[in-house]
Amino acid sequence: MKITIHIRIILAWLILPTILTKFILDESFAIALEIDNQNSISLIVNSDNNLQIASNRESKLYEVEKSQSQALLKQTLKNAKPNSQQTKQLPKLIIAEVIPIEDFKVQPPKPPEQGEDEPEADTTQPSKLNENRPYTQTQEILIQKLRQAKKQQQDKQKEIVLNALTFSANKYSWIVNPTDNITFNAQLFKPNENENYIDTNISVRDSQDSQIIDKFTYANFPKNDQFYWVTSNNRLVFETKGSQAGILYQGRQTDTYITQNVTSSQAFWGLQTLVSLPPDFEALNGEANNNELSLISVAGQVINPEGVPAGRVVINSGVDLQSANVTVLENRTPIIGSGSTYSPDGGGALFQALDASNTPQIIQGFPTIDLKPLLDEGNIRLQEGEIIPNNVLEAAGIFWGDIITGKGFGFSAPVTSAPGIKVAQRSKFDNFDLLNIAVNPFLSPTERDLHYLNSLFWVSFGKRTPISETLSEEQDSSNWYRFYVSYPHNRSILQYDTIKISATYSNIFAAPGLSITANLSNTEIDAKQTINSTLGMALGGIFEAIQIEQIDQSLVQARQEFENGEGFSPLKTTATPFQRRQINQRLNRTLAYANSASGLAQVSGTFTLPSKINPNESNILQVRTGNHRRAVQFLERDIELLDPGDTYFSNLSLSNEKFGPLTFAGIAVPLDNTSISPINEASAAQIILTDSQGRQFIQSFSSNDNTVVPLNVRTFDLAFDYMEFTRVDKIGTSFKGFSGELLLPTIELLTAGSSGDFNYSANLGTWFNIDANSAPGVANNNLGLEEPTVGIYTNVLLNYIKTYVQFDSAKKPVAIDNHVPFLKITWNSASSRNNPFTTFLSYFFEHQEKKFGYSLAPGIAFVQDNSNGELLVLFNGQFSTSSGLNLKTSFEIGKETFFEIQGLHKIVTNFSLGTYIKNYSVGNRGLSNRVSGFNYGGILKYNFPDNNVFIETRIGTGDSGFELQLQGGYRF
Repeated sequence: MKITIHIRIILAWLILPTILTKFILDESFAIALEIDNQNSISLIVNSDNNLQIASNRESKLYEVEKSQSQALLKQTLKNAKPNSQQTKQLPKLIIAEVIPIEDFKVQPPKPPEQGEDEPEADTTQPSKLNENRPYTQTQEILIQKLRQAKKQQQDKQKEIVLNALTFSANKYSWIVNPTDNITFNAQLFKPNENENYIDTNISVRDSQDSQIIDKFTYANFPKNDQFYWVTSNNRLVFETKGSQAGILYQGRQTDTYITQNVTSSQAFWGLQTLVSLPPDFEALNGEANNNELSLISVAGQVINPEGVPAGRVVINSGVDLQSANVTVLENRTPIIGSGSTYSPDGGGALFQALDASNTPQIIQGFPTIDLKPLLDEGNIRLQEGEIIPNNVLEAAGIFWGDIITGKGFGFSAPVTSAPGIKVAQRSKFDNFDLLNIAVNPFLSPTERDLHYLNSLFWVSFGKRTPISETLSEEQDSSNWYRFYVSYPHNRSILQYDTIKISATYSNIFAAPGLSITANLSNTEIDAKQTINSTLGMALGGIFEAIQIEQIDQSLVQARQEFENGEGFSPLKTTATPFQRRQINQRLNRTLAYANSASGLAQVSGTFTLPSKINPNESNILQVRTGNHRRAVQFLERDIELLDPGDTYFSNLSLSNEKFGPLTFAGIAVPLDNTSISPINEASAAQIILTDSQGRQFIQSFSSNDNTVVPLNVRTFDLAFDYMEFTRVDKIGTSFKGFSGELLLPTIELLTAGSSGDFNYSANLGTWFNIDANSAPGVANNNLGLEEPTVGIYTNVLLNYIKTYVQFDSAKKPVAIDNHVPFLKITWNSASSRNNPFTTFLSYFFEHQEKKFGYSLAPGIAFVQDNSNGELLVLFNGQFSTSSGLNLKTSFEIGKETFFEIQGLHKIVTNFSLGTYIKNYSVGNRGLSNRVSGFNYGGILKYNFPDNNVFIETRIGTGDSGFELQLQGGYRF
């Protein structure tokens, strides 16, 4: 009898955990708020609608989602239904008031009394009492069953935890938010059912302007790493942990190689004037009045028939040779050629035979610059097409320099003489070349060209704009992607005050990781951009290492209570369940606006300082790290000289054959009739001829008898010349361009909050770039838009949400109206057309009834894409019915007008089918751009039932060709 009683007790003890476990599961479910027996959640829809205005950070901040609250209501009623069917009813059920698990913990079994359940000893066999056997066989079976029961109990307990976390994630997605704002939508998180999450944007277009993969990300959050608990000090503890990886399109590289003939030219302008001064007869004739002189020339010619000798021609001028006033000069023959240009003794000898006093004087109008070396001492002819070697060109002071960069180009020929009045004799004229051009007609063509090039004032016109002739062109393009892996770890506590109706929120989020920027076409890695984005992600490791005592101790305490098999502790606060819901909703909305206004494309770390939240006000202060997105267009040009060209005379418009000489005619003048003082030299000659009869003929000459004066004939000359040099080089030009995005390490300070219906969020961030001239595939941005090394940005978001609920006569809500004025300002210190300063102002109105609803959102935007900026007028509208019809339209009016109309209708649960038409298509050459042209097609859309996340497929065609796009998130 004693044994039977003990066996019954043991069996009852064995099956008790199973019974209690079922009871616990039937009696409790984990939620983050209080629900009464009637499952009343009135007014929740208002806050949900308000929250959704900030849920879409990309372009639909003004939309208010309605399906979440409806799905939440269904889920709540579904979960609460089993409770009403239990024999034991609880008047109220709170997550912190779930029946404590420790009340039903499995206690270690008592050891059996001595001799109980022990087999009788077999005296025929050796005794085994000395063997190491601490438990009997029956005891071992009982222990094993107890362990299995305890494990089952812990599994059920874990299920409760995951259900509570899932309900909180559905209800307050931004409080639980386990991810980095890029891998997947926080509303998709459902840890009690799924561990894997995918977000994708894949498109196939009949165009080379777009890549296939724009985004494909994956996250894994094992159920065992997700945790939720309510501790004894009114603290809700959240912890999520997982791993993430993804591939993101970063931009397009375009490589172009052009082979060209490049024609370079430089020209020179040459000018000079020469003027001869007339002889000063007043100086030659003393006091004679030159104005009363007259000259009479008489000539006579006699022409007789052939064979008839002509007689002497006697000219009778009517002058009386015997008059006392008439002097007959002796028949002397001075050398008058010494004063004539076209005489070897005159111009040919540079008037060396003339006295200094009567030598021609010439006015030189301009300086002279020596270009004689161009002819290489006569080895190069001054004619078009003649090639000039580089060393000869440089000897003349003419430099092409670097034909590619233009550096070193110049003209430095020497100045050889200055303008002025000069005596036309070698010893008195300071430019021998110009003197020869001025008076010497006996120069050979080569001599004349040599003298000519040092006789003008040569002015360089500089280098002309090169003329290019394309011989060949090759072009190629490839896409760059960013691969990343990170390990997000989110730790949060929300502690309700025991006395005040408020809560304190603290959070540490860390997602340290690694990022690689790579080109899949040629398996190339861009080290600099890899370092940039990896630095931004590595900053998250700082937050992983931060130890906040309040958060860490709460997690340790919560996990210890979980390991001990304890249950959620009851909340001891004066706040009612409704007030706690208001606190949670306000905090969730504040965090949503914080994420919406943030300038971080990917968050690697967040530290939220302890922040007070109450039903009417909220304010949080965060320090964030991660990667900031900068859109860039970089272009690098590299030129190589493939075949250097020869320099040649390409255009010559010269006066080298007609400039000069000035002409003079020498005339004999008796020296005694002039006031010219004889020089200190004199000469005389006498010739005596004696014939056979003894007669003598004497001719005498004296240098003092006469002098030669050059008389001006051609007194002026002008050179106005042009000379051009040309070379044709074969060059290869390489253009490397990148159009896309850079992910730069960033530190951001953010504040967000609300007061009543007013919400705000503002941030200030600073980013840096380890090499501002580098981008994927571009080592030196020498032609593209410049980027700074360091920059700052700030974003401000403001809105006011006013909700009106319309009631019927029974005081039941029949309609809801939302009015939301909205303002967002985005500014950065390095504003450009790719990263403009923008201001967006809109007014959102929504009316929702049971059977239909509609929304209108007009707005204006100012985009400073240039010095003047652009003003855009925007409009978005939506109409939906309870039967599943949904119509959307959007308009944008600016320099161009764009519109899109979309219609969907629910065909089965969660699936909608529809069509769209728009007057533009989106291309992508690194940066998305809209191209005018009609496009139309069909849409298949799947909406997740418990949130607003969807996955959408579009198939269309139009002016831009065929298009297939798959976009959205999924979990499994």
